[in-house]
Amino acid sequence: MRATRFGGRPLETKSADFEAMWRVGCLGGFIFGREVARRMLPRGHGTIIYSGASAALRGRAAFAAFAAAKAGLRMVSQSFARELGPRGIHVAHVIIDGSIEGDKIFRKVPDIGQQKGPDGLLHPDVIADSYWYLHTQHRSAWSQELDVRPYAETF
Repeated sequence: MRATRFGGRPLETKSADFEAMWRVGCLGGFIFGREVARRMLPRGHGTIIYSGASAALRGRAAFAAFAAAKAGLRMVSQSFARELGPRGIHVAHVIIDGSIEGDKIFRKVPDIGQQKGPDGLLHPDVIADSYWYLHTQHRSAWSQELDVRPYAETF
């Protein structure tokens, strides 16, 4: 399984493909957080933000591997937040619930803008604003999770 392939019917998914998705999405997030935290802890401050998806909250048909990886990443972020928060490191998880406007989605689905309608796609700059908001939060009111979705998204 390529790391960018999200779907596959569970009865047809090879164990190795499921494991590969878990390695990228969950184990990769763990290694990333561990290594970044090791460098932040001596300073006593910093922010680690994990990018998730709605799959972290609910699995869809034909997306078992992706959902397991994203749900696992969410739990990794929560564990890191509880471990590192008292030590000055803000850890947050952002659920990105929708398609992101950009070349990648337009190559795959050229008419997605018309399909989704006005405000149906997430704008990258606005997602970045959400990440900046998390980074600049005062430590007396840190958010551990934030979900962003287009105005027109049904959820």
